[in-house]
Amino acid sequence: MQNLNLNSLRIFAAAARHGNFLLASAELKLSQGAVSQRIKQLELELGLQLFEREARGVSLTKAGQELAQTVEKALGLLEQTTRRIKTFGSEITMHVSPSIARKWLTPRLPRFSRQHPDVQLSIEARADVLARPLHHNEIAMRHGKGFPAVAGQHMSALVEVELIAVCNPDLGGLGPTPDIQRILTAPLIQDTHRRWDTLLERWHTTTLSEPLNFNSASLAIDAAVNGQGVAIVPSLFVQDDIAAGRLRKIWTAQDPSGEHLFLVWPKQSIALHPMKDVLAWIEGEFGLDASA
Repeated sequence: MQNLNLNSLRIFAAAARHGNFLLASAELKLSQGAVSQRIKQLELELGLQLFEREARGVSLTKAGQELAQTVEKALGLLEQTTRRIKTFGSEITMHVSPSIARKWLTPRLPRFSRQHPDVQLSIEARADVLARPLHHNEIAMRHGKGFPAVAGQHMSALVEVELIAVCNPDLGGLGPTPDIQRILTAPLIQDTHRRWDTLLERWHTTTLSEPLNFNSASLAIDAAVNGQGVAIVPSLFVQDDIAAGRLRKIWTAQDPSGEHLFLVWPKQSIALHPMKDVLAWIEGEFGLDASA
């Protein structure tokens, strides 16, 4: 395959668009002679005439027309790709559960964007833990009692999860400050952690009906907001709903949950921008000093 000079093709494309070497030279900030010489050289390399030289300008030959169409498409593709890859250095992918994404991260993204307008976040919400090691531009937030260590990755506990019971403020039959026995008379809502089941077994008691089960905390919270019962959930997922009056807290677990929200990132990326900025922002949201 014959190697064609990319700069010559750019000059050819400009001349083809304008139908005039002078206008092409103005666009490219070159002399008209330089443009003419490059195009002549390109014609020699191809063994084809690309332009008909006329008194008032130039016009494309049939070969020139076909080449112009292809070169314009190729240059456009190169430009799009160049713009896209320039974002790679500033893009961070966050792997989070759907509940973390919806109930903690998404409401805070506008604040992050204001503080770090040059950083592009890509959110990947998934119920399962990512099986492979994180890449250099990836962060994970995980909620649970612990996860196996992975070589080359750092994991820190952001906060111990506080479990609370919440319900719609208009849910009837509970009163302003219900005790746990009164709460257990209401419809109960839980997610895949089955926390009500665990507590009922620990307390050796039963309820009038089985808890309503959902496969994510965010769905359980939505059901509580809609007045379907009392959900037991991590407090960090319902801060905004409580502040907005969509939910009220009616009970707090006294025993430690043993659950934490973990932050995970590749060790070799901690000093790189924008990874460092994103990590510092997340830790700051929990009142932690990233530089400590």
